[in-house]
Amino acid sequence: MGHGRSRASFLVVLLAVGLGALSGCASAARPTPSKPAPSSHPSPTASPLPTSVTVISPLGVNFRTEPSTTSSVVGVVAQGVSLPIVSHSSSDGGWWEVRGSSQTGWITAQPQYTSTITFQTFSSGAAPPWSVMYPEGWTFAQENSGPIDFTGPAAAAITFTSATTTSQLPAAALAGQTESGVSSVVVYGVTAPLVTYSSTTKYEASVEFQAQPALAFLIQAQLPTKGGAPTLNLFLETVSFTVPATPSP
Repeated sequence: MGHGRSRASFLVVLLAVGLGALSGCASAARPTPSKPAPSSHPSPTASPLPTSVTVISPLGVNFRTEPSTTSSVVGVVAQGVSLPIVSHSSSDGGWWEVRGSSQTGWITAQPQYTSTITFQTFSSGAAPPWSVMYPEGWTFAQENSGPIDFTGPAAAAITFTSATTTSQLPAAALAGQTESGVSSVVVYGVTAPLVTYSSTTKYEASVEFQAQPALAFLIQAQLPTKGGAPTLNLFLETVSFTVPATPSP
């Protein structure tokens, strides 16, 4: 009877040891949670605002109290004026908050009226007067009273030829150019034909129009294919040949 009780006790001890060993194995096999590896791609950050904005519209732009065309107008910012940027609003077509000489206010951010590019201004010395703004990095050359040749990066070139009437202007197409299409463009309130030419390496175009009774233009462009059309538009949007009347938004 004593031997039976001892044998039972021995079996209980073995069972307890076995269960403990199994429990220890299970604990050892359970992996320890690891911390996720840091991402090799940093979190996106907001692009910094440009430091200043320049008015390119020949009519100037309204200086408003709020970023809206319904807000009060407290002044007009003329073409060529650059103002420090305070902030930006994407509402109502986009607006720049800028710091004027005595107060802050808002001007439109629409690219046909303002630009964060730095510009210089060419003004004709002959009557009737006209002017055009050209981006930083561009230069111009003129012999006597002949065409004005603007040259920029990557062999970009835009030529302005003026005359009294369009009949006095040279041929719009250069030697070897073949017309590929015609659309329309507005240059300081005057609608003119924009002619493009076939090319696999460049953006080639010309604009010819009568600006005033005694002033006609031929504008010819040979620009890199990528970004060529916007560059030409930037020049066309800054051309001025009459006294400003009504400012833009």
